[in-house]
Amino acid sequence: MESKTSNNVIDIHMINNKGFIWNANDWCILRTTHRVLGSLIGTLPSTPRQEDQNGLPCLLLPEEVRLLVENCIARTVAYPSFTALCSKETAKINPFETSPDVMIHLDEICSNIIEVPLPVFINDLERIRYKVFKDLWSKGFYLTCGMKFGGDFLVYEGDPLAYHAKYIVNCRDLDKQIMVSRSRVSSITNKKMVLAKDDGNSIMYLIYHLDDTSRNNNKINYSF
Repeated sequence: MESKTSNNVIDIHMINNKGFIWNANDWCILRTTHRVLGSLIGTLPSTPRQEDQNGLPCLLLPEEVRLLVENCIARTVAYPSFTALCSKETAKINPFETSPDVMIHLDEICSNIIEVPLPVFINDLERIRYKVFKDLWSKGFYLTCGMKFGGDFLVYEGDPLAYHAKYIVNCRDLDKQIMVSRSRVSSITNKKMVLAKDDGNSIMYLIYHLDDTSRNNNKINYSF
């Protein structure tokens, strides 16, 4: 797929309020220049049945989409022609057909592109997540989704291809039992569990660690 960028602004394709990158060059620029990683969720054309490696499209976090748009690195777009196509019409197109008529028809669909607004915040947690993401990104860190380790974000000091995550950041208040369990996860995986708090003016970070003697969580103020 050729890049559809305008004035070096990358197009983020919005589907059901989720942002996707379909162009390989755009994905490479986001990763190497802007430290925005996303998650590759597609299969590789040459080896579609394996699960070890994924390919395009790249699914961006909502925070990544908003950060890119606010910094004029990208714009959010949609192709209304795809949703407007009648199912009977698409059924006529053989996926293996490469005749000029079919290719021209697809080009007409892809040329009908419109810019769409960013999705609005629906709750306070989304606002805090974005403020935390933006703050850590501005400090030079790489961030990915932290759901696998029970947090909101995983924070890396370099590209995840070369570095392990050092912090698991939570953007919400946790009760004592959940805090203990997540602190154990962070300890076992050699990471630091951090709670991010918004004091209205800036983001404050509290780092938690388990005290093996008392089995309690101790917390100290922490700054990146």
